[in-house]
Amino acid sequence: MTTALVVSRFFPFDPQRVHGLYQRLGTQVQALATVVDRVQCLFLVPADQERPPEVLREHEEWLRRLWSPALSIRLAAVVDEAAPRSLWQRVGQGVFDFHKQAVARSISTTAAVRAVGAALDTRPDIVLAHRLVSMSVLMRVARETPARIRAAPLFFDMDDIEHVTLLRRLLRDPSWPAERLLLSHVPALLLAEVRALRLATATFVCSERDRRYLARIAPGGRVCIVPNSVAFPALANGEATEPLVVFVGAMGYRPNAQAADVLVQQIWPAVRAQIPDARLAIIGAGPEYAASYRSSADGSVMFTGFVDDLQPWYRRARVVCCPIYHGGGTRVKIIEAAAHAKAVVSTRLGAEGLSFEDGREIIVCDRAAELAQAVVRLLADPAAAARLGEAALRKARATYERGAVVTQLAHIFRSACADSNAQRERGIA
Repeated sequence: MTTALVVSRFFPFDPQRVHGLYQRLGTQVQALATVVDRVQCLFLVPADQERPPEVLREHEEWLRRLWSPALSIRLAAVVDEAAPRSLWQRVGQGVFDFHKQAVARSISTTAAVRAVGAALDTRPDIVLAHRLVSMSVLMRVARETPARIRAAPLFFDMDDIEHVTLLRRLLRDPSWPAERLLLSHVPALLLAEVRALRLATATFVCSERDRRYLARIAPGGRVCIVPNSVAFPALANGEATEPLVVFVGAMGYRPNAQAADVLVQQIWPAVRAQIPDARLAIIGAGPEYAASYRSSADGSVMFTGFVDDLQPWYRRARVVCCPIYHGGGTRVKIIEAAAHAKAVVSTRLGAEGLSFEDGREIIVCDRAAELAQAVVRLLADPAAAARLGEAALRKARATYERGAVVTQLAHIFRSACADSNAQRERGIA
């Protein structure tokens, strides 16, 4: 029986955790399942995410229905989420040691190295590290027992380029007054990403922009563009829309919370001044966020919290607004809106790395006043909004359809396995 091992720090323990990170992981599991007989997911988790065996079996069945019947899951409670006790531990150590930085600190434990090493000892045919935090453990295993890593092709889903994301967040939206001291972590973080890229058989990023950037800083590594993707719903022809604007995003993610702030406080008053019957829906987990606005937002703003089915909201909406100002990778929310043939208004960073053309398939601008005016124009002209959405749908079908991305990934995995087997045969001969 052939197997793939997926190592991930991100266990989807809650059915409401459906944002892009988990959708991307599910796509990779689906692709692996077309190449091997069994996909074993090892989730490295803190103690509070452990589950009794019967609950874990139910969760495994849910993920099999969601991702692939070939999936099996195992949890390893190896993550130490204890907060650093001093400024030196929080800032100083990470200047010199990537494993002491926030992205890797909680998982840089001896127990994590042992759990991953034991999983590698089962001799999987393919190994996939899901994001840098998981790859950091495989880097430690490679340093301590190199033969374990060399036994099978190792793929690294970088997804976001972490040092770029950190740099943007610290410059744009530090979460505590002295957090910009963490800018001193960027060189060590960049070096760790370069080392991870060189360790991997291939590294996956979301866009051509990211691939070109990595080619400059780490020439010689194999970097593949694996775009984020969505499943395309069936759409009715000529659906009527309302003057409804939608923003979708989990509020526990700081770029989403900041975008919602800008939308509610800066963009929306200007929209309402010109389109009095306009409505805004902020959709995503985070009820405490909604509570903070109940006293100030008028009845035109709805905070829905998590919803099981977005399609009724997309059917009603005329515009999707994405005023994202920091983060990395590519925004699944924009791809998803395009898959529903919705007109999208976004900041440049929000649309970064996506192939939609400004003015033809998306409207891109940065200042709140410009974003508001773009939203007003589309709300006031349903035909123009429909044309923009239909153009976005055509582009999205050509680039971001999930089945096509699964096929692309499967080809990469299958080729690597063939190369690995050929090398083994030559070694034996």
